[in-house]
Amino acid sequence: MANTLGKFGLLMLGVCFLTAAPVFADSTTFAFVGTLGDIGSKDTFTSGGLSLVATGYSAPGMTADMWAKNESPIETGIGLASQIHHEISGNMFIQLNLTQILAVHPYSVVLVIDSIEAGEAYNVWGSTTAGQLGTMLASHQTSHTFTLTLPDLGKFDYISITTPSGTRVSSDVTLEDVDVKTPEPSSASMLLLGLFTLFSAGTLAKKFIA
Repeated sequence: MANTLGKFGLLMLGVCFLTAAPVFADSTTFAFVGTLGDIGSKDTFTSGGLSLVATGYSAPGMTADMWAKNESPIETGIGLASQIHHEISGNMFIQLNLTQILAVHPYSVVLVIDSIEAGEAYNVWGSTTAGQLGTMLASHQTSHTFTLTLPDLGKFDYISITTPSGTRVSSDVTLEDVDVKTPEPSSASMLLLGLFTLFSAGTLAKKFIA
């Protein structure tokens, strides 16, 4: 019995160690300033083996050319070519197709928004249909970053950025980049090992109790 109790204690110690270990993640950043100027209505960006498709719209279902600019630290990213400042404004929006990113089960997707001046804001939408805004996830955001996490990431393949209407100040912003955090292979292995250890400890505990 003493030997069994010792083994059980070691297994439980292993479980505590594994569950207390930090969860590590790989970070992949999609920057949108590789090619400047008019980049067309749809463009595919790649980074770290992942792909992200961005599409410009002048209205739901109506595509429009996007514009990439790198004019200053606070005037960087993509907007719409037809807008006077080449940014996202009014009824125009940029939609991101996250299908390939969602396939690797990310922890989070961070939208980095630029060119936000005093009184300006942006809205974030989630949709299951390309070219449609769908459900508003957040409105009148003024932060430089907006983080998408589960369950929203699991619900929507498409994420769009617009600016609010009917505000005192006309907003126009750019999408500077997108940061994706995914689990490292070592983290996944650690999780599986932890689950196996937990199962083994439970089995041994039943034998000990019996």
